[in-house]
Amino acid sequence: MEQRRDAHPKRMHEETEMLAWENDADHYRPCLVLGHSDPVYAAGARRALRRLGWDVYLAGSGPEARRLARMLSAEIVILDTEIPEESGWLTCDKLVRDDLSLKVFLVSPAVNPVGEDFRSFVGASGLICYNDGVQALVDEVCGNVLSVGSL
Repeated sequence: MEQRRDAHPKRMHEETEMLAWENDADHYRPCLVLGHSDPVYAAGARRALRRLGWDVYLAGSGPEARRLARMLSAEIVILDTEIPEESGWLTCDKLVRDDLSLKVFLVSPAVNPVGEDFRSFVGASGLICYNDGVQALVDEVCGNVLSVGSL
């Protein structure tokens, strides 16, 4: 950036800082952590959710999903119930116990009344059937969460 000869250097620095801050606010994207054992499903979900305005971070295990959610102050966590090292059920329980405002969605191979009861028990916001595909996940997350623009 070329500095004007008549401008005061300190004032120019303040104006530049203000512009940088405004740009950051204009480009805010809420954070979402996605932990799934199927890389194809995870990649499809990541693409779909990024198109909707989310910053999506992938986790390969339950403990990694917990670390990322805490470190990034995630608004949403999506977990495979069969994620490596620690089940999605247990990871969800630990996350929700630490932060009651966190929304956690579980993706399971099958959804049945017992699974719904367990979903409620661990504090998950939703339970989505893996076989219904990525669009079902996106619909469930978007239906249960305020729009990105209002976060």
